[in-house]
Amino acid sequence: MPFVMTRLLTLLSTIAALLTIRAHAATCESLAELKLADTTITVAQSVTAGSLTTPYGDLVDHLPAFCRVAGVIKPSSDSQIRFEVWLPASQWNDRFLGVGNGGFAGTIDYRGLAENLGRGYATAATDTGHEAAGGDASWAFGHPEKVTDFGYRAIHLTAATAKSIVQAFYGRPALHAYFDSCSNGGREALMEAQRFPQDYDGILAGAPANFWTHMLASGIDVSKVTTGVPAGYIPTMKTSTITKAALAACDAQDGVKDGIINNPLACHFNPDVLLCKGENSLSCLTAPQVASLKKLYSGGRDSHGPIFPGFMPGEEDPGWRQWILGGAPEPVMAQTTLKTTSATWSIRTPSGTISLPTLTPLNRPPTRRQPPRSTPTTRT
Repeated sequence: MPFVMTRLLTLLSTIAALLTIRAHAATCESLAELKLADTTITVAQSVTAGSLTTPYGDLVDHLPAFCRVAGVIKPSSDSQIRFEVWLPASQWNDRFLGVGNGGFAGTIDYRGLAENLGRGYATAATDTGHEAAGGDASWAFGHPEKVTDFGYRAIHLTAATAKSIVQAFYGRPALHAYFDSCSNGGREALMEAQRFPQDYDGILAGAPANFWTHMLASGIDVSKVTTGVPAGYIPTMKTSTITKAALAACDAQDGVKDGIINNPLACHFNPDVLLCKGENSLSCLTAPQVASLKKLYSGGRDSHGPIFPGFMPGEEDPGWRQWILGGAPEPVMAQTTLKTTSATWSIRTPSGTISLPTLTPLNRPPTRRQPPRSTPTTRT
């Protein structure tokens, strides 16, 4: 009997707590009237379980019922930071999970939102202040405020705004807040950890494309070898051949042959083994292509030494296809990030040499790039 009474009292206490929470929570539609700094709420609607067509025309399905909030944040006159916050209508896990961006951002990652929502998270994403394809950086030229939004401000303000919306809807803040993304999203993760550590309790920064001034300057130096000489271009159809050779050289170094190079920094794969002995084919590399592969591994250099680490062996296929090699012998990163007023300047024959004189031996990056694995950054 005492056991039954204890269970009954526990149940009644839980019901009372839930009723109290519900009494203080807002309805989804009422969030449209929420007043937040520099923010306009444009959408606040309850969405039934099923599918949703995004503003980009894509269909995301298998969604639970949720409250969808969208809006715009304008911290400057040239800012237009679009964001969305998705809130589970039931079975919220009391946690908030931020979504990052790939490439040069420009879109809201609705599939990331849908995945997080399905796992019970309240979640938010932003386009970081501009609308463009992930490989398009033309929006940045002449718009320093948009560059600031992309660089760090949009992710931070979206986190702060989303947390306010979460508290308004549920009547209580999230128990914990996390951020999980990779590539440019990994860079966003590092910026959050460095500039706004109070935004998140845990951060997962995967394959962070960080230190852009040096990373892109290094890319120009590398491009002089990989695309400055057209014969040096490595077709994406050869990446599988390169990866197989790198795995053959280093996969078993950890005692397990599992298709993974456990410690790429200890892998001393020599691209010369891929040099074609006869005619050029998909199973070998020409001499200019071998030179390009060595340059990709070693990274860019200036008169002072390494500018930015090179890439790791074992990640070529499919990791290099879009952003490193591209689909044609053109400097992929350079053509999307560089703009010049000189009609005679060319990425293939840049005048002078790459030089970043502000670098010192104390703050130079290591000579090899760390493997693109997720690195957790947590705080209590």
